[in-house]
Amino acid sequence: LQIAWFGLSFGSYGILTWINSLFVEVHLNDIYWNTLLFAIANLPGNIFTGVYMDIIGRRSMLSYSILLSALSLLVFAYFAGSHSQIRALGIVASACIFQACSVSAWNAIDALSSESFPTLLRSTGMGVCAASGRIGSLVAQYVNASLVGNPVAVLLIASMALLGGAVVPCFLPGEDWSMRPLEDKVIAQQREPTTHIDIDTEIQ
Repeated sequence: LQIAWFGLSFGSYGILTWINSLFVEVHLNDIYWNTLLFAIANLPGNIFTGVYMDIIGRRSMLSYSILLSALSLLVFAYFAGSHSQIRALGIVASACIFQACSVSAWNAIDALSSESFPTLLRSTGMGVCAASGRIGSLVAQYVNASLVGNPVAVLLIASMALLGGAVVPCFLPGEDWSMRPLEDKVIAQQREPTTHIDIDTEIQ
């Protein structure tokens, strides 16, 4: 699970924080409008996961979303290095698809992670997973900063990181709790009732 968090954070936050620079490097016109479209693209991803996550399942949603995110970056890289007439359209469309799919992946991994730990360990487990994700996003900043002049390399590395994270949900232990209540028991410490002894004093 930590590998999935690392790969998703590396790929998604790495591209998200550098998307303006990538658009500049690939010589897109109207950077701010294209960035706005990129930001708006997370709405379909949120709506899709809200409607279909319980139907598809957390693990399947996570794997497919990360896989589609990685594939969209490969398409982005293809158009970034091509001279096609639809180059600009391909770049913006693939970037928006990446944004929508990565948001779906984040929604799925949050639900899956919280359901993978018992109540007494849930905060600790989520904290460790989130820390792994933060490390991934931190490493991505250094990698992307050194390669920002070569946008195709940035996109390919992010795609490889995402592909690694897409495989992990297939091997996670436990069950998928989609459409089912969590069978989680919290042992409550029960205090023994205090016995009150009433002493009747007879006044003779």
